[in-house]
Amino acid sequence: MPKPDDIIDRLLQSARDEVPDTSRVEFAFETRVLARLREERSFGIAAWAWRLAPFFAALVMVAGVWERADTTHLQATAVLVADAVREHPDRILLSLVRQEP
Repeated sequence: MPKPDDIIDRLLQSARDEVPDTSRVEFAFETRVLARLREERSFGIAAWAWRLAPFFAALVMVAGVWERADTTHLQATAVLVADAVREHPDRILLSLVRQEP
């Protein structure tokens, strides 16, 4: 019966004898790694900004609509106040002078 050390030695020897040919993988390895790094760098901040542009455009449109709605309300209120001042100037003056708690 073979000893465990003999079995291990034979396994290691067979692994050494059947070394695969890695020359094809090693060819231009540095060039491929640098090309990959350049490719990943090109998708930096500009790529993220380009991908997020539709989201920011939608955000600007929503803010514009919201601001427009708010401005419309203010204009309507201003028209009502101007009409009230034209029709009853003495009441407006009294309401400004008299402060109610």
